[in-house]
Amino acid sequence: MKKRTMILAGIMLLFSLALFAKSADNLLCFDISPNPMDDVCEIKIDFADVTAITLVVQNEKGNVIKTIYSGPVLKMGFFKWYRDDAMGNWVAPGTYYVVINYHSRYTSTKKTLILK
Repeated sequence: MKKRTMILAGIMLLFSLALFAKSADNLLCFDISPNPMDDVCEIKIDFADVTAITLVVQNEKGNVIKTIYSGPVLKMGFFKWYRDDAMGNWVAPGTYYVVINYHSRYTSTKKTLILK
């Protein structure tokens, strides 16, 4: 009986690791252009499957400046950030990070610069 339980536990572990690997590889493309940016940047993301995401812009301290999008993406998404914060104010030149959270546990980050 112990042997059967151990085999079943091993199979379940392998199955859960396979699901983890599939979820981690779901993001196929994440690109920001132009970078450095002036007034606006385009954000392109591509997933293997329909995926629920949250797309935010953070400053160098990690504070969320603006949530660009939160919801499902049907494999491919194009978004624009117009160099504004959540209140519509123009943000200062500096370093900012575009962050995608998906599957409620994975994060991918790209840095963008505003020079003037």
